[in-house]
Amino acid sequence: MDTLFNTTDERGASKRRGIVAALAAAAMLLPLAFAPTAMAADPDYPGGIKGEYNPLGINAGVAIETDTLNQDKGKALVENFNQITPENSLKPEGWYDDQHNFRMSPEAQDLLTFASKNRIKVYGHVLVWYSQTPDWFFQADEWCEDTNKTDGVTSCPLADKATMQERQRQHIENVAKAISGEFGLFGSDKNPVVAFDVVNETVNDTDNPDTDGMRKSLWYQTYDGEEYIYDAFENANTYFNKVYADPSVEHPVTLFINDYNTEQSGKRTRYAALLDRMVAKGVPFDGIGHQFHVTLTTATSNLEAALTDMERFNKKQAITELDVTTGTPVTEAKLIEQGRYYYDVNQIIHRHADQLFSVSVWGLSDDQSWRNGEGAPLLFNDSLEKKPAYIGYIGDSVNLPEPLKSMNAFKDDAVGIDSALPGTVAEAGASSPWERLPLVEMTPSANDAVSGSFNVYWKDGSLKDGSLKDGSLVVYADVADASAADDDTVTVRVGDAEYTIGRNGVTGGEGVQANVVSSDTGYEVVADIPYTGAEKDIVEMNVIATDSATTETSAWSTNDTGAVTLAEPLSYTEAVKVPADAQAPVVDADPSDSVWAEANEVPVGKVTAATPSPEATATAKTLWSDGKLYVLMEVTDADIDLANSNPWEKDSVEVYIDRGNYKSAQYTNDIQQIRVSADGKELSFGSGASEDVQKSMVQTAGKIVDGGYVVEMAINLETAEAGTFEGVDFQINDAKNGARIGIRNWADPTGAGYQTASHWGVLRLLADPSETETPGGEDPETPSDEETPGEDTEKPGDEKPRPSDDADNDDKMPQTGSAVIGVAVVALLLVAAGCGLVIARRR
Repeated sequence: MDTLFNTTDERGASKRRGIVAALAAAAMLLPLAFAPTAMAADPDYPGGIKGEYNPLGINAGVAIETDTLNQDKGKALVENFNQITPENSLKPEGWYDDQHNFRMSPEAQDLLTFASKNRIKVYGHVLVWYSQTPDWFFQADEWCEDTNKTDGVTSCPLADKATMQERQRQHIENVAKAISGEFGLFGSDKNPVVAFDVVNETVNDTDNPDTDGMRKSLWYQTYDGEEYIYDAFENANTYFNKVYADPSVEHPVTLFINDYNTEQSGKRTRYAALLDRMVAKGVPFDGIGHQFHVTLTTATSNLEAALTDMERFNKKQAITELDVTTGTPVTEAKLIEQGRYYYDVNQIIHRHADQLFSVSVWGLSDDQSWRNGEGAPLLFNDSLEKKPAYIGYIGDSVNLPEPLKSMNAFKDDAVGIDSALPGTVAEAGASSPWERLPLVEMTPSANDAVSGSFNVYWKDGSLKDGSLKDGSLVVYADVADASAADDDTVTVRVGDAEYTIGRNGVTGGEGVQANVVSSDTGYEVVADIPYTGAEKDIVEMNVIATDSATTETSAWSTNDTGAVTLAEPLSYTEAVKVPADAQAPVVDADPSDSVWAEANEVPVGKVTAATPSPEATATAKTLWSDGKLYVLMEVTDADIDLANSNPWEKDSVEVYIDRGNYKSAQYTNDIQQIRVSADGKELSFGSGASEDVQKSMVQTAGKIVDGGYVVEMAINLETAEAGTFEGVDFQINDAKNGARIGIRNWADPTGAGYQTASHWGVLRLLADPSETETPGGEDPETPSDEETPGEDTEKPGDEKPRPSDDADNDDKMPQTGSAVIGVAVVALLLVAAGCGLVIARRR
């Protein structure tokens, strides 16, 4: 799903359409006699996950396919869960062969047989869905040659409503008939099906008045509205709970509607509005599903809000597709944080137990997850060892590991011990590299004798002339210690090595160089520490300040070290203030406004590895005035495509804004992902504040022009003055043949901007063009398309932040609960040599 800001990458939605899970051994059809499996021995949970949730009256579910039915995974499954969801095998495409003939696939047969023999319940998924339904199903002539190979888009004429009503009825009846014919009537002992997702992902990721907030899928188009949803529940109720049901059992199959990004307020509002219409029309639905494909950047309070807001319908609710990605690279710190996140989810489940029908994780082990590339999302690792996620999800707070600190260090080969310190007034408008991002707090000492904050950059030693010098870590620490003594120290621990810098400037440790400056509250240290590393390396590091008079210490990590990930160079630009004698730009997507001649321009050129094929290119310009940031994006694109129902899979631009440049790991009310379609008609957002609040903070316009399109925005910064910094990024989504083929960003190479602001660039507000320190605002180290690494793109804020396109296994989409995460640190290329800093401390 995309998150409206995608929470998962919408954009990156992993399109597993048409993929039916892997084959399984027929031997697994019989009751299993399992051999021992590799599980973490301590702690032991003999009752498994079902032992935690079954006493609450909640089924403990897991999504599987037949490749899970091997000896070790099968044993873990039956020990821990009492409900399964077939991940792909019961989706519409799985019921038809190449000749469009309906039949039960071998995979569906195997999974239902396994469940029946092991007395495991089945939550069916899914009867009516816009994705993983063959395109021919919607065509007037099912044998028409579809020249558009994108799923969910067909070049053939569509069937009329009457035809689709009959096709839907027939499909649902055939599914019910096939399962009951093989396993007995629903409600009987041998039929394991207890629930079904009748309709999946019907709600649009944007507030589209033309469709009443509904996704304009092929179902919507052929029905010319949302009545296909009403029909689906009527048909499902008829065939699952009446015609093919055991007459002695009342209503044996609980019928759910299901969607992603319900943790986002805008999507949830449209979801609730649909449910209101369904209730008013007497639609026989029993339950409300929440997928919850989320990340560590998704606030767990958003998940609880989704459940709380739906309580008014007095229906059963279900967490249907839970997984929590850590982001990459996967570190011990993130896995521990993930465990604490799952524990927070466990507590939410306990608080809402009376409403929950079931809670299901979307896969057994990380290697089987469609989101594994986004960072180890499930309870078991590839070796079937219980992760901290398992310990948290089972509710064992006692055995959860203590959190570890983590942060990013951005590359800057120009920063050094003589770089301008914070508060420095510099010639030519140069800013201190230590002011371009927030400092990371150190834990104060027990009696507040000493405290501090710090940041770190890294250098790989490569020079532009091709030569090399030693790499290093450059650490800045601002220490508050009023009892001045020469033997007060800052210690930087890197792995097993320690480097000390005394308040008197004396250093200890091979190769360390330092500069120490007194301040009003203590002293500041900049230390250059030898270290050879590469981008994405993880450095074990800590920064510790010691007050010699009391021997008290203030440290970043209370463990020996935390985890510092070496990140890309920070992208940096500046926005000039609109001149006093000029008018601010009119937001009309007209680039000819003369005031734009004053603006800096940056290239939108980074391509993530997960979206390798964008053909469109773009530049972005910025200005500011009266508390607003103005953005003009000009996109060169020979093929404008607006066909897809997911906003992130249409030609569109996105602007990310982090007011105050806090680089938060999760979206807040001050952080926005703003998406505008190429024609300017569709405006969507990611996580953060409510959709209404986000709309009130922006003005947008878009227009298709010869050779591409133009988007213009005015974004309310709330407070803005010359010299301050904002976090920003600019992105284009390039679509073709009804699907997104790639994205380009200015700053963030990870594709995770819809989840976290930690890799966005930095924009400094200038009072006058003469203050510009990086002409054009272009980061000279921006890599080419071929050089840029990264993961998938957003989703949310992408939308769904999901996004989640195919939410199920599809993409979905932001949070750091109790886990402690260091703020991502960034670095930026400093001014060209020779700018001659004039130091005047302002402290």
